[in-house]
Amino acid sequence: MSSNDPIQRRLTSQVVHAQKDMYQYAQESQDQPFNAADMYAFQNEMQDLSNANWASSQYTQYKHGIRKAIIDAIN
Repeated sequence: MSSNDPIQRRLTSQVVHAQKDMYQYAQESQDQPFNAADMYAFQNEMQDLSNANWASSQYTQYKHGIRKAIIDAIN
């Protein structure tokens, strides 16, 4: 989905980047012994993805709220 909104494009890019980092870390760690530090690092990757998704969702809700307020003001 293409967007003309530069903020939305940036947020989407951050989500994709965080997701790729998480998958890459998981794939590189596959078939290797793991320890608590590895689990902590993977948890941090998952948290980064969660934060990126949250920010994107908040911005989408904000835009929806603004549009709704404008439509309500017109009516």
